[in-house]
Amino acid sequence: MFKSTLFAALLSTQILTASAAIAPVAPAKPDAAAAAFKEGNFALAFQDWSARAESGEAAAQHNLGTLYLSGKGPDKDEAKAMEWFRKAATAGYAGSQFNLAEGYRLGIGVEKDMAQAIVWYQKAAAQGLASAQVTLGICHEMGLGVPKDMEQANQLYRAAADQHDAEAQFRLARIFALGLGTEVDQRVANIYAAAAANQGHPQAQTYLATQYLSGASMPRDVNLAIHLLAQAARQGHARAFAWLGNIYSEGNGIAADLPRAYLYFSIADRLDTEKEMQDMPNKQKLGLAFRLKTEDIQQAVTLASEWKIGSLPPKLVLPALNTNKAKPEIYQGEVYYLKN
Repeated sequence: MFKSTLFAALLSTQILTASAAIAPVAPAKPDAAAAAFKEGNFALAFQDWSARAESGEAAAQHNLGTLYLSGKGPDKDEAKAMEWFRKAATAGYAGSQFNLAEGYRLGIGVEKDMAQAIVWYQKAAAQGLASAQVTLGICHEMGLGVPKDMEQANQLYRAAADQHDAEAQFRLARIFALGLGTEVDQRVANIYAAAAANQGHPQAQTYLATQYLSGASMPRDVNLAIHLLAQAARQGHARAFAWLGNIYSEGNGIAADLPRAYLYFSIADRLDTEKEMQDMPNKQKLGLAFRLKTEDIQQAVTLASEWKIGSLPPKLVLPALNTNKAKPEIYQGEVYYLKN
């Protein structure tokens, strides 16, 4: 059994993860290089963007950097990628400012330099780039390269959430649920979590599921919780599988199914490579093993090893949903409310 629905869902989030390079950007007018890139003709895209980048076009410089970073150009060259991102960033291109900041933070193509990373995050965030606002907010929340400042972090998350950024919405849900730099407001936390979950954010889906399971802050709805956990699990979210295992091991609102619980804990254990759950799925498996037949365990192990990200959890039959139940409203401006 999980000790705390709230803390299990919210306190395990990764502090800072590498963001994918922003995709090549095409100008409003027809762009042969962008069309070639979309069709997979990277050689033609590279040739065209190279000529335009050399002439000083910032968008082409950014796109050329993306080709070098991804290895879709003549070769993968992280140093060259950062050189082109720097040219575009210096010209004020927000996407390149963010990518250059990521390079400095992670040591990709340049030496790690958190001070330089912060400079470029700030430039991109000032231009309204949501990914930069979220990352800079995390830096302020954790004191990474800047002093800890929850008020500043909250402002940055809000700015990104206003652009419907799912990660920002989830982090605001976490802030209001735990009272980080603000008063605890579970109602607002649920609204932000619902907004992120509706965009497919797996941690938000898992967190919202825990709220439906507990019934403390919204009507208890085990079927809806299972649907949300299934969506998160499909994306490879280890904690979603752990919660499914918990539901089936305890019979939480449905009939207990110990072999299925063992299966889901097995997948959770396999996915939790960073041991964020402190080996909990493996411990649950050991506890269930004494109550299961050898053939049940063997079948669960086989199914767990065969499961792939993008697939629904094996053996899971999604229950019917009651569409009349009240659900959290998506965040809109400064208005927080729930549907009746």
